[in-house]
Amino acid sequence: MRSPQEDWRPMESSTAGPRCRNCGTHVTQQFARVFGDNGDVVHGCPSCTTYREMQSGGHLPGDRRR
Repeated sequence: MRSPQEDWRPMESSTAGPRCRNCGTHVTQQFARVFGDNGDVVHGCPSCTTYREMQSGGHLPGDRRR
């Protein structure tokens, strides 16, 4: 039997993983935690948003900025 530690891959995204709400692109859990809103919901990703907007929170709805 494999341990859960062996299956853990923090930089990979599964088919059931988080998606960008704007364009539907898969993103990693880590990306959602860093660039998502307070609920780790991603409203813009590198496929549809600039990094400048993501860093400033410009891709988040107005009342959900950190």
